[in-house]
Amino acid sequence: NLGVGGAKTKFAANIAAIKTLKAIESENRLATPDEQAVLAQYVGWGGLAQAFDGNNSSWASEYKQLRELLTDEEYTAAKGSVLNAHYTTPTVINAIYKGLENLGFEGGNILEPAMGVGNFFGTMPETMRQNSRLHGVELDSISGRIARQLYQTADIQIKGYEQTEFSDNFFDAAVGNVPFGSYGVSDKRYNRENFFIHDYFLAKTLDKLAPGGVAALITTKGTLDKENPRVREYLARRGDLIGAI
Repeated sequence: NLGVGGAKTKFAANIAAIKTLKAIESENRLATPDEQAVLAQYVGWGGLAQAFDGNNSSWASEYKQLRELLTDEEYTAAKGSVLNAHYTTPTVINAIYKGLENLGFEGGNILEPAMGVGNFFGTMPETMRQNSRLHGVELDSISGRIARQLYQTADIQIKGYEQTEFSDNFFDAAVGNVPFGSYGVSDKRYNRENFFIHDYFLAKTLDKLAPGGVAALITTKGTLDKENPRVREYLARRGDLIGAI
C-alpha cells in the first residue's frame, strides 16, 4: 500500500520513517516489526521538490522540519535525490517477478543495484526469497539505512554503484529500477564509453551476472529509442535481449 495520498501525506510518512530510524539508531539496535511498518512507508523525495524550497510559503513548516531533522549531509543527499528517488509500485514489481518465474528462475544470488528502501526485496515471492541471497546498493544514506533495518539479513551497501566491488559473473538475477538522467557516472572501467547513468547501470549489471543470469530492470525509454545505436550494440554484445515492455 505504498505511496498513497498526496504530496503532504507522503512527506508526513517520510518524516515519521526518518524519526523512527533515528530513534532506533540512537539506541544502537534493530527495528521491531512495528517500527518496520513505519519505515516501509518511506517513499523518498522524488516529486517532493517543494519541501526543499525555503521560499515556498505553503511548504514553510515542512521545509523547517526537514532542516531540523536531517544533518547537513543528509539534507544535501535528500535534495539531490529529488530527480531520481522514485519508488516502484508493487504492481510493477510483481509483474517483474512473474516474468522471472515464467523464465524458470527460482532463486539464487540476487542484486538490486539502486534499491531505495528495498521494495523489490519486500515484494519478492516468499519461495524465491527463501532460496536466495539478497545484495543491494543504495547511494542515499537515509534510504540505505532504512533498507538495512527492513532487510536485516541482506547484504546492503550504502554507496554509489560505481564504488562497489562485486565479482563479475556472480549474480543469478538482477532486479530494480535504475536511475535515469542525461549525466554520467565516473567509473574507470566504463568511462571511455561515456554512458548516461541509466545505460551505465545496465552495462555494469550485465558484467556482474553469471552465465545464464537474468537482468530484469526498469530503465528510461532513452535506452532503446536514442538515434545513436552504440549503447544498444554494446549491450547486445554482452547479453541476449529476452524481452522488453
